[in-house]
This record gives sequence, structure tokens and C-alpha cells, in this order.
Amino acid sequence: MRFMELSYPVEENGPKWPSNPEEKVVYEQEIQKGAPCNASSVFHHMHNGTHVDAPRHFNPIGMTIDQIPAEDFYYTAPFVLELPKGKGEKIRLSDLMNREEEIKNCDILFFSTGYSELRERSSKEFTDDFPCFATEAAEYLRRNFPGLKAVALDFLSVDSSVTGEVDGFPIHHAFLDTGIGKPYRTLLIYEDVNVKKIRELKCIDEIQWISAFPVRFKGLEASPVSMVACIK
Repeated sequence: MRFMELSYPVEENGPKWPSNPEEKVVYEQEIQKGAPCNASSVFHHMHNGTHVDAPRHFNPIGMTIDQIPAEDFYYTAPFVLELPKGKGEKIRLSDLMNREEEIKNCDILFFSTGYSELRERSSKEFTDDFPCFATEAAEYLRRNFPGLKAVALDFLSVDSSVTGEVDGFPIHHAFLDTGIGKPYRTLLIYEDVNVKKIRELKCIDEIQWISAFPVRFKGLEASPVSMVACIK
């Protein structure tokens, strides 16, 4: 048995949604400066780095990150959809329709677009007009697969960095909204995940389970996660 990390380390100057604030680390005490210990504080924006979005992200009555049952962050039937996508391209309903048999048996669905290859090579390019979802694709996943608990992406957001804010972030709403007109359970959204690590495996059946437990910030809409796969 071995463990594989699928989340990226949180770091200053890491890739992020264009309008998000930067990460900031403050060192209150440092041994090399004569202090008895090292002690630091972090300003962290919840939507930078590998993180999970809870329903409260775009819904004032949605569940917060501390209200979601712990078992919703634990998965035993992952599946990776390899859908090569370039700048600004969408994951569409037509990409999913012929993969129903694989999707219906999984509890977390990873999207491998290949776009994360830019993450280390060119952070600026990685954060500019990355792939995203079409609304009908998000609604299809939520409506038709009751065993599915979450989606995980190798790019920064389900919504477009170009049109998402202008359009009111329709894809986040499609995955997360509750209430009138949304009788189906929500799907958790993991963004900026190191999906390429899974592609290195010979077979996805090598994965026994995946955990992605968040820090339980009370009343908040998202949290950083350490996503780990247990490999046979």
C-alpha cells in the first residue's frame, strides 16, 4: 500500500482565479532570528489552490463546509474521464453522453483535460481562459447519476474566467444550488486537482480509496483540502 497526493501545496504566488487575492505568509517568530521557535500565520483565500466548494458558495441557504457529512469527502469508486481541452474550450453534454456506463458506477469523477501541463510551465497562461463546463453538462451529471458525489478538475474553475462572472457563474449554480427547481442532491466541486498523477497509474483499479477532507471552517463556503489516493 502507498499513498499518492492529488492536491497541490499552498504557496505564495501560486496559480489562482484572476481576481482572487494573493496568498500571504507572515513569520511572527523565527529561530534564525533568535526566537525560541518558528511560528507563522497565513492569509489564505478559500478558492486558491486545491479546494472544495460547498453549496453555500453561491447559495445563501446552502450547506457550509462544516455542515457536510464527513463521508461525502471519502470515495471508493473513482473514474477519470480523459477529455483533451484547450484554451476556452468547454466540457459539453456530447462529451459525456457516450460515457454513461463508466460514470454511473463512480462516486467521484475526475476530468483530465491536459490543461494542467501549463501549471508549472506558465502560471500566467494556466490562469488565462482555461477550460470550463457547459451548463447542460453540469446539470446532466447532477440529474442522472445518484451515486456520484463530486467532480474534480485539472483546471481552475468549472466556470469560465472570461464569461463566468459576467454571466453570474452559471456552472457553479448548476452543480451546487438547492431549493425550488433543484430537487437533486448537489455535487461537490474540487478545483485545481493534480489529476495527471492518476493518469500515471496502469489502472484506476489500483486505487482503493480517495479522501479529500477539508478544514472545517465554521460557516464558510469552501476549504482547502489534502486529497490523497490509497494505492494497492
